[in-house]
Amino acid sequence: MLTLQITKDQVFSLLEQLSYTEQQEVLQYLSQKLHSQQGETNPHSQGAQHPLNQLSGKIKAFQGVNALAWQQQIRSEWDEDGLSH
Repeated sequence: MLTLQITKDQVFSLLEQLSYTEQQEVLQYLSQKLHSQQGETNPHSQGAQHPLNQLSGKIKAFQGVNALAWQQQIRSEWDEDGLSH
């Protein structure tokens, strides 16, 4: 299995290349993935019909990324840097 190592700066740079609507779709998708990985059900989830599928081929840097592990890593980095609330 290939493990992708990207920094939060790289992620933010990629997100900045997308339109505001596409950024919102990415964030919504990641949120839904986190909830589904935690065993929660999200009644707003549209599954395979999710509008994020329209971005297919535009963002390849996130392929194979464990969203929950990535979020935990970013949060720990933010906590270390004093960036959390």
